[in-house]
Amino acid sequence: MDLKKVAQEIREILDNRRKDIELSFIEDEHIYFMKDNDGKVRNNFPSVSKILKKFYEEFPAEEISLKKAKGDLVEQQRLLAEWKAAGDYSTNMGSRVHYFLEKKTLELFEYPKEVREPMFECDFTQILKGDSMINAGNNYLKLMKERGAELLDTEIVLGDPNLGYVGQPDKVWLIKSKDEKSFGMIITDWKTNKPKNFEENQFTKRLKVPFQKHPDNALGHYFLQLPFYGKLLKEMLKGSKYEDIKFFGCIIVLLKENSDFEEFRVPKDVIDTVFSLNIKKYIS
Repeated sequence: MDLKKVAQEIREILDNRRKDIELSFIEDEHIYFMKDNDGKVRNNFPSVSKILKKFYEEFPAEEISLKKAKGDLVEQQRLLAEWKAAGDYSTNMGSRVHYFLEKKTLELFEYPKEVREPMFECDFTQILKGDSMINAGNNYLKLMKERGAELLDTEIVLGDPNLGYVGQPDKVWLIKSKDEKSFGMIITDWKTNKPKNFEENQFTKRLKVPFQKHPDNALGHYFLQLPFYGKLLKEMLKGSKYEDIKFFGCIIVLLKENSDFEEFRVPKDVIDTVFSLNIKKYIS
């Protein structure tokens, strides 16, 4: 089977589906537009990131900062600003890493596609750390080549009026089964978190029902994120020759500052639960 040909056919199917439902994404404003089931184009469909928040408690920044500041409102604002700056610092480095790795992915797998350079400002330390993570990502791409994977696409704009949400997975691959008699899809996502954010300790809480077996930490959140993209992909392929395409799973790829990487495969029970979930129950 020619996976490159299959990838092109699936891209065309998804393109046609996007046209049918008038699905688009405005990058500058990070806004999605899509027809609802009544034929009205709307821009208020929730993203995967928003839906995920239904399954864990958000960090109570206001409450914790006030407690740390011992009621001093000025000190509280200083703490909040400090936390935001730290978050922006990490986001900038992550954006740079994602940008260069997306370009490398498209180049290595010979998929001619324009990549828009995001706005990021990185200092020398960020550049050094980021370059090590980019090296790690390049090593992972070589591994995917060795596995015989074919790139379907990067940052695919997905959405479905029936499911009622939208999103963009980092990368979707086609890969043959071990016996090479069939093929399926895999979703992968780069992550640039500190490794400790993937670890559990005695204070780690659990996600909300029905994912209560899994940790309420960065890794647990990513466990949920990727299958929601898979659910959208499968829905958008309904009615096509690939509607029964197998879904082989999701892999979170943690890029490290020593140019190494670590794979975290999303547990099957999480994928099965997301695929069977009545999403509309969690969309408000």
